[in-house]
Amino acid sequence: MRLSLASVVSALTMALLGAGALAAPALAAAQQATARSAAPSGEPWIQRGTRRCQQGEWHLAVDELGQALALAATPGQRARAAAALALALHRRGQLDEAETLLLQAYEAAGDAGVAGVAIEAAERATWANDLGNLALARSREAEARRWYGQAQRLAPQARSLQTSVALNLARLEPAAGRLERLQRIDADLAAIDDEADRARHAAQLGAQAAGLGAAGTALAHASFQNARRLAAAAGAARTEAQAVAGLAGLYEDAGRGAEALLFVDEAVRLAQALDARDLLLRLEWQRGRLLRAAGRPEAAVAAYRRAVEHIEAIRQDIPIVYEGGRSSFREALEPIYLGLADLLLAQSATQPADAARQATREARDVVEQIKRSELEDYLGDRCTVESARTLQAAALPAGTAVLYPILLPGRLELLVETAQGLQRQVQPVPAAELQALALEFAGRLREKLPYVAQARLLYERLLRPIEAFLAEQQTDTLVVVPDGVLRLVPFGALLDGNRFAIEKLAVVTAPALSLTATGAAPRGPSRRLVAGLSEPGPVIDTLPPGLLGELGLAMTAGPPEREALRRSLRLPGVKSELQALGAAAGGATLLDADFTVSRFESLLSSGDFGFVHIASHGVFSSSAAASWVMAYDGLITLDRLQGSLGAERLRERPLELLTLSACQTAEGDDRAPLGLSGAALKARARSALGSLWPVSDEVTPVLMAAFYERLAQRQTSKARALQEVQRAFLAQAAFRHPYYWAAFILVGNWQ
Repeated sequence: MRLSLASVVSALTMALLGAGALAAPALAAAQQATARSAAPSGEPWIQRGTRRCQQGEWHLAVDELGQALALAATPGQRARAAAALALALHRRGQLDEAETLLLQAYEAAGDAGVAGVAIEAAERATWANDLGNLALARSREAEARRWYGQAQRLAPQARSLQTSVALNLARLEPAAGRLERLQRIDADLAAIDDEADRARHAAQLGAQAAGLGAAGTALAHASFQNARRLAAAAGAARTEAQAVAGLAGLYEDAGRGAEALLFVDEAVRLAQALDARDLLLRLEWQRGRLLRAAGRPEAAVAAYRRAVEHIEAIRQDIPIVYEGGRSSFREALEPIYLGLADLLLAQSATQPADAARQATREARDVVEQIKRSELEDYLGDRCTVESARTLQAAALPAGTAVLYPILLPGRLELLVETAQGLQRQVQPVPAAELQALALEFAGRLREKLPYVAQARLLYERLLRPIEAFLAEQQTDTLVVVPDGVLRLVPFGALLDGNRFAIEKLAVVTAPALSLTATGAAPRGPSRRLVAGLSEPGPVIDTLPPGLLGELGLAMTAGPPEREALRRSLRLPGVKSELQALGAAAGGATLLDADFTVSRFESLLSSGDFGFVHIASHGVFSSSAAASWVMAYDGLITLDRLQGSLGAERLRERPLELLTLSACQTAEGDDRAPLGLSGAALKARARSALGSLWPVSDEVTPVLMAAFYERLAQRQTSKARALQEVQRAFLAQAAFRHPYYWAAFILVGNWQ
């Protein structure tokens, strides 16, 4: 039986941290029970899991080391299994779980009151070094230094470990002093007896030196060559491949592409022998760049395709977050996907018609892969995204077009798909220029500032090139699969001169067409669960300062200040909104004190609702973990929302619509709108309705009531119902500014 990570961590807490005389009997009893049951030792699992780590198979390593922890026969074995599991979790980006396990192992190993741990000082020093790396991954530099210092003090004679610590401390040095420190470390490498260890340190030193640019090139080159020689002699093929790849990078940076390609070919051969796909994906990406620069586009496309194949094969092992909190997708994966799409689209311009159509369609498929991978990254959950792909059913209906705006360094590609096929338009506008314009436009709408010039220019860039094609196809619904900062732009608010796009088209946003149910709504429950918060309760006592910051508020401790905070979080329009919606819903209504987390979860899990409407504060931020909706007594995270809705029931009867009427996306964060898509996926809802920014209390209740009324009384799509309401608002002089109506976006199924 496989144990969950939560149960493993809980068990370890009890087994390792029950200190002193009170804990000893419990530990002794556990050990006796283990002996009586003749349970297998965890040691073989530790060894297998460690090998998985060395091969970069982090997902399997976590699985096997979790088993090692469950089967460990002694406290010492448990500590070692926990430390190894923590390393694997760190590499997968699960920093909280990694820190919990590693701290527990480290503290238990130093606790004389726990018998039988028997951890060598050098091993405990290694864990201190790992804790320093965890702290550094969270940008806690002072804490990292303390842990590194502890590692130095615990095992001063362990030369290989001391070199690891020295290299980690070098990362904390200002760039100006780092080269000198690296040179001192290089001079000390010869004192390490083990050739494989020496090779590994030399490769790491070379990577750091290469990061210093021209100043570090000579040291980087010498270090990679040294690592290559030592690794070959020691049979350390992975280190050898990394060293050769490092040399390839140096030659690429120097503009010596032909020589760089020779090193890439050598590194690929070494990595292929190991089936090291994590190395191969980066090597094939580098090969693709070099081949493109050499004027060999066909070979470059083949290399990029192989890189993408490697990504797809090990996607579960690529960490969700790299060190420093940077998105693993944005840093490491998106450039590979985009590079392939860029090459395919450029290639299609020079090919015969049939080949051009095939290349354009493949580029569209690559863009779909980008969108799925980015949502996996945002949610930290591959399974939710993969299961959502089964929702795609019917082909595009007549009158519907899907727009993929693709931002590339020197141009904007517009791919438009209809039931008749795929069309391509190119705009010679650099991505940086369009990104700046999109951010300015979104900011002006959010602040209710003049916007016309930006709205017209964005229309010229994004919609004018496809205007004639949309008219020819008699398009009435435009589904936009936005890229980057374009997620912050409400396309319906773009101006063709004097008319808004929403006056001609119903506009919908989709995270990816392959994650969107394209068919008409199946017959199912129409009951509505309506929940809202006009007056927050105990939830304000649980809000961390970071969450308040996202709402633009400050946390203070005194009663008067807390009362002021409560007042600032009031949403008086919610009562009228819920009254209007609840009266015709034929479902259930939860307002204020009735809208507790437990009551909401209970109704969701047991009720048969087709629509769920939540009117409360909420923020979608740069990750699912930082996205939430406020109930009367606590926060509802996306994961809690998923758990409440019950996956089994929703496989048979998915929600038709999840509405989050008072939530908002974090200002200026182009990943934040993914939260609305993520909420729909987590809730297994065919569609979600939410807002890009906080909207006036006088507008939201009226708009929502009118939207549901149109949806219920007419045989019309959700997209058309929202379009009609938005057009009604802009027809009124007081509400013509897009601030009032354009914030509301429909995500997912539009029918």
